[in-house]
Amino acid sequence: MGLFTGLLTLPLAPVRGVAWVAEQIMDEAERQLYDEATIRRELLVLELEFEEGVIDELELRDREEELLQRLEVSHARARMEVADGQPEPGQDERAEDENGRQ
Repeated sequence: MGLFTGLLTLPLAPVRGVAWVAEQIMDEAERQLYDEATIRRELLVLELEFEEGVIDELELRDREEELLQRLEVSHARARMEVADGQPEPGQDERAEDENGRQ
């Protein structure tokens, strides 16, 4: 970006900054929403609530279906990341040398 363009677009810098922050927040929210460990934990809590009589069978099925859909999306996102060449969650990202050492 040249000096002239930088000066002309300077008033837009706060807007771009706010948009970037909003994007980062959205990305983190999606990561948490589709985190497999979190979903599995929520499924366990749901089962415990049902066994303790806190929720009825209808609510159990509804919430369980929602969680299973989130889990399916989580797996699809992981497959897409692997296809894009990004490491799978939990996979060690450190590079190995030609002798297999890290």
